[in-house]
Amino acid sequence: MLKNKISIIVPVYKVPEKFLRRCIESLINQTLKNIEIILVDDGSPDNCGKICDGYKRSDSRIKVVHQKNKGLSGARNSGVAASSCEWISFVDGDDFVELDIYEKLYNSIEDDIDIICCCAVKDYGRKIIKYEYDNIYENNKKYTTKKELNYMKKMLLNFNGNNAWAAAKLIKKDLLVDNNIFHDENLRQGAEGLEFNIRLFNASKGIKFIKEYGYHYVFNDHSITTTHNEKNHEMALNCFKKIKSEIDNYDEDLMNYFYSRLEYFIITTAISGYFSPCNNEPYKIQVSKYKRFLKNSLIQECLKHGSTVKLDFSRHITLFFIKHNLFRIVKVFATLRYISKEIKSR
Repeated sequence: MLKNKISIIVPVYKVPEKFLRRCIESLINQTLKNIEIILVDDGSPDNCGKICDGYKRSDSRIKVVHQKNKGLSGARNSGVAASSCEWISFVDGDDFVELDIYEKLYNSIEDDIDIICCCAVKDYGRKIIKYEYDNIYENNKKYTTKKELNYMKKMLLNFNGNNAWAAAKLIKKDLLVDNNIFHDENLRQGAEGLEFNIRLFNASKGIKFIKEYGYHYVFNDHSITTTHNEKNHEMALNCFKKIKSEIDNYDEDLMNYFYSRLEYFIITTAISGYFSPCNNEPYKIQVSKYKRFLKNSLIQECLKHGSTVKLDFSRHITLFFIKHNLFRIVKVFATLRYISKEIKSR
């Protein structure tokens, strides 16, 4: 029997059944057969655990971990602890992957590489939109020098880098274990993937990018990223605070990328959060809560020192209105953005 090559870790919590089954079956049917699939039932109160157990009975490559709810970060860590392969990959339970992506990732391994990144798509079910990578990374390029690795960290902080998630990567397990790089369970939901990747890339000696669209990032009505949640905004801010403590404060350009990423978060929180049509609170309450959000010391620092050079025109204008408390206009932008996303998803 061939030794398994990759441990694929899938956190599972309140995932709609059709999405969970599609996710698991996209892994079972990989062209690379000698893989290990670790399904982490993170205390899901529905039938997710039973569905996972059912797949385990029919495929010996599947392990199921049942645990009390620890959140996404805790579930990923439990999966790493249960893994037995040299390489690790993360897939969220409501997403799925192309059937040949792990064969392509594994065939791209080289001795001086400990992270391999691939491309992702936004999957709305009826419509798929590819993330753009052409002007960011070179296909099959190895990033191994200090300058190149620093560039990759900057691209994590670049909102348009489309690489700041835990998924869509193959990661050498020794890189995680030897450097004690695990997901911070205190951060839970928010920008925890970005914070994890900053530490991961800090420790890496070799990163490779392949232009293969292998990961489907699924947008659905049940997703936590599609709803306004003030607690999630607070958790994301905690992630940014930790990220700031982990990057080189003496690298002015890296700090500029950090401030730029935080500016995107400030804008997104307004457009897709507080002033979104999905938020049914009265307008005055929306304004009051968003003003309180803006008083955060890190946000104030960003608004004072951040440069808008890396923002596109529409976000530059939106940030201008935010800084000048012109929230009626911001709310109009939020409504237009919501309508635009609805049209794109059709």
